[in-house]
Amino acid sequence: MYYILAIILAALLSSCAQPHVLYQYSSFNALLEGVYDGALTVGELKSHGDLGLGTFNALDGEMILVNSNVYQIKGDGTVYAVDDSVETPFAAAVFFNPKKSFTVEDGISCEQLQKKILQIVPSKNIFYAIKIEGDFKHIRARAVRAQRKPYPRLIDAAKDQGEFDFNNISGTIAGFYVPENFGGLSVSGVHIHFISDDRKSGGHLLSCTVSRARVEVDYLTDFFLELPKSGDLYGKDIGLINKHEADIIEKGR
Repeated sequence: MYYILAIILAALLSSCAQPHVLYQYSSFNALLEGVYDGALTVGELKSHGDLGLGTFNALDGEMILVNSNVYQIKGDGTVYAVDDSVETPFAAAVFFNPKKSFTVEDGISCEQLQKKILQIVPSKNIFYAIKIEGDFKHIRARAVRAQRKPYPRLIDAAKDQGEFDFNNISGTIAGFYVPENFGGLSVSGVHIHFISDDRKSGGHLLSCTVSRARVEVDYLTDFFLELPKSGDLYGKDIGLINKHEADIIEKGR
């Protein structure tokens, strides 16, 4: 009997580390309210996926996870490869296994590209992982700066973010589409980060113009949310998401 229970428990614990399962640590709404310290390490995050995004403790820049490597884009635009011991307050990852792919040609904007992705997928009511590799005429990105306690709310912290423009650059865009009804738990709509091929430029993507790129999309029907076991989350009054603030932070408007 105990042996059977152990097998069931092991299966449940490993279910979040399978293809097509979106793993997420903490909630976006907690980040909005200033919960910027977490206990999940980058090494633990990579056990749940090889593609993803997030941020770092103290809100110290943007995270992108590509091909099992994690990079930090800091508020001054510098980019670093991240050690497995570094911790995050909010991140998401998946073992990327695309189900749909296509190429896009010269001149399409990121906004047009996102619309095209949502036109070819079966439903707007499930999750998707997105990976775009190619050449870009222009990339506009941003990165938040590290904060000091007492931490401000994210809408205030984002007022001092760094914003960067890159022209004629090659790289990878990675991120997720989350249905609107999951807003608050995660970032609803398309949330994507960028890293250049030379790993010297990147950030949270605000806009882009494509020269040529390959788009891959993975369909995700399972969502695994892990909440911190202690810390600032437990003392915060976190209500429903403020959609207006979320749009300003995520989309720059």
